[in-house]
Amino acid sequence: MMINIRISMKKTTHQRKSVLLILSFFLFSGFAEAKMQNKDMWSFIPQLSASLKSLSVKDLTQFPLALTLETQNDYINIYQANSIKLEDDAKMTDIELRVSKSPRGIAPFLSFSSVGRCTTLDDVRKHYPGVKLSDYPRGQSENEVTSYSSPPDVDGQVITFSFAVKNPDCLSKVIIAAKE
Repeated sequence: MMINIRISMKKTTHQRKSVLLILSFFLFSGFAEAKMQNKDMWSFIPQLSASLKSLSVKDLTQFPLALTLETQNDYINIYQANSIKLEDDAKMTDIELRVSKSPRGIAPFLSFSSVGRCTTLDDVRKHYPGVKLSDYPRGQSENEVTSYSSPPDVDGQVITFSFAVKNPDCLSKVIIAAKE
């Protein structure tokens, strides 16, 4: 009888450890997303934009998404982040962040694609009424884009919304960067 009790306690302890391990995984894997309010793209963009303003290679922990170093050179590090599903069924994919290694280097540059929901130019203009045409296709490829950029904010940051030739009615990419 004592043996059965010990075996049962070992199973319970093992089950507890398994549950704790699984909970820990979910807590830590979702930690970056917990810093984000994933309601919709219109709340996602300002959160990322604000985090870029003081971002450097030394303080990437302040960035609201978990990053993986993808590649680097003498001047910049290029990071990738996992896709983010928003509450409005849109999904932000191909999230790429470029950060200068030098404190006086280029400002951080962030780009991501929007999929799962068609965001039109009218939608963009409702949230960013000052966007103006900043780039247009030159007939070389269906991957070219028509882009509309916001005026620079007080920190010189510009948000660019791009629509691909192959699907011109739906937003394909967003870029947040300092004005060149």
